[in-house]
Amino acid sequence: MKEKISLIIILLFLNGCSLSPGMHMETKNSWSDDSKYVYIDSIEKDVRLIKISETFDASYKNNYFYKIGVGDQIAVTIWGLQDIFPITNVSADVNLRRVDANGNIFFPYVGLIQAKGKTQDELRVSLSNSLSEYFTDPQVDVTIARFNSQQVFVLGEVTKPIKINITDIPISLSKAIGESFGLNTSTSEASEVFIIRQNTLGDDPLIFHANLENPSNFIEAGNFYLENNDIVYVNASGTARWNKVISQFFPFSSFLNSVDNLTSD
Repeated sequence: MKEKISLIIILLFLNGCSLSPGMHMETKNSWSDDSKYVYIDSIEKDVRLIKISETFDASYKNNYFYKIGVGDQIAVTIWGLQDIFPITNVSADVNLRRVDANGNIFFPYVGLIQAKGKTQDELRVSLSNSLSEYFTDPQVDVTIARFNSQQVFVLGEVTKPIKINITDIPISLSKAIGESFGLNTSTSEASEVFIIRQNTLGDDPLIFHANLENPSNFIEAGNFYLENNDIVYVNASGTARWNKVISQFFPFSSFLNSVDNLTSD
């Protein structure tokens, strides 16, 4: 009886796999081929997987400047004009200016001023120049108090899928993996880590590939920096993928209990 049930289960699984969406697609565990392309149905194009080693730029970190975006909150402090722009006895939130949907902030004596797309220093210079029309040599300090406009996503077989806000300190792939508490040691395929970069509307996405199977490869990942809206996706191992297919057919634990009951009758 047990053998017959086992045979039925196997036939169901094989039949189900042959009909499952996407099962017709060719998959490989090796992504070492430089000419490897992945087909994306939504744009009907083959997109080349780019190894992260091909993008190494030693100067990126030193030349990185955060660009202010919609939703960021800016703290502006004016020194030496205590009567007009008080500093003491004022809560920190009072001095915060939120970048609105049009990319502007409002500041007294200046009015609306464009903040989106500017660095912290560029906004400080713009405010200083505008305030100079009313005050002599105004001492302006600008700080990005809360980074809300840009983020990256870490998904798939990691310990804790998360969203990470990008700040004025560039975030590397290895740091993003660390923020998610690392790869899931039971279900992840460490050699299949992908970064999907969504370009401007109309452009094809870029897909980068990282092999983190060897701990030394995290050095490479530490030199690959993420950009706004990047999606880091860690693929599942073969066993994990198989278990997900099985779970589409049966609530597995209760199903096994049912089989045990049948075979014991």
